[in-house]
Amino acid sequence: MSPIFAYVLAWMAWLTFACVVWFVAGLLSLMRRARFLAWPLCLAMAGTFPFVFAYQIVAAPFVVAIMLVAWAFGKILEPGSSTPTQNPLLITVSIAMAFLSLGVMVAMSTAGFYEGWRFGWACGKGRPWREVTWEGEAAALLRRVLPARHKKKRGERLKSLRACCLFARSVMLHG
Repeated sequence: MSPIFAYVLAWMAWLTFACVVWFVAGLLSLMRRARFLAWPLCLAMAGTFPFVFAYQIVAAPFVVAIMLVAWAFGKILEPGSSTPTQNPLLITVSIAMAFLSLGVMVAMSTAGFYEGWRFGWACGKGRPWREVTWEGEAAALLRRVLPARHKKKRGERLKSLRACCLFARSVMLHG
């Protein structure tokens, strides 16, 4: 089975699951006592799609790097034209790298599904999306990795704006 076929098959299963969830959300919206769950459930399932794709895009360079390492390892062990190999080490490493890349993609897809569900559910409950965006585990990781933005006070911002204007004026005057 080719990887593209497996991906399309998994995507179709996910889409089928989403349709079932949306159908259940539609049924819940018809029942007065369960109506409060319908909108969050609908948005939670809809939120999984962009998050899973975004996480897969983030994981793609790592998967490509894993595959390049496997290819380079194969070229080191058996240089020349590509022929079927009987080298047990090369076969083992190739299978291990394929499973590792599959595992990375599945783990990132699952994390994207979780984050998308969490985001959609919170937005469906009425919370602002800007607030919800910076609450998850991925946002906490980004806050640790990315440099902290220093909040400037209003006076400091005006001073820096004035300095920029003076610099631009001096550049225009003096060439």
